[in-house]
Parts: sequence; structure tokens; C-alpha cells
Amino acid sequence: MELQAIEQCRNIEKKVKDFIESQPITVPKVHYNHVLNIGTSIICTKYGIGYPGGSFVQAVVDNDLMKTFGCADAVNRQYIDLYCKMLYNIS
Repeated sequence: MELQAIEQCRNIEKKVKDFIESQPITVPKVHYNHVLNIGTSIICTKYGIGYPGGSFVQAVVDNDLMKTFGCADAVNRQYIDLYCKMLYNIS
């Protein structure tokens, strides 16, 4: 990944972290890094920055609800609402 994309992903990660922490739902410490990484991947994938996300991330970005639930692991299934709000609010 080129240096510019790495810097952009770091900036996006900060925005995602700020968004997660501003929400009324609390992400437990055990899940926090996973949710932060997936959230960052969703926004980066949406804007074509860095490497594209996996099947779950792509399903969220594509607004494919059935595939989103079908590809979600146990942790991500709990945070689909958070990811959708984040995708809508972070630009």
C-alpha cells in the first residue's frame, strides 16, 4: 500500500474511533479492536483507499443486507447497526 493510502487510512481510523466513542452503544474492550478495524475497512473500501475489504465489508458497502448478515461473524453481527450508522455519517 502506498504511503498516501496508509496516511488516509490512519485518518479514517481516527474518525471511526471518534464515531464509535460518540455512540450510546458501548463496544466491550474484547471486541473494540475488531470493530475499529472492520469500521475502518468499511470506510476505506467505500472510498477505494488501500486494499478492498473482505466479503462482509463489501456486503455492507454494497448495501446488501442479506449478504451482510450471511457473511457476518458473531461479533460483527452485533454491530451491523453501528456500521450502517457509521457508513452514513462519516464522509
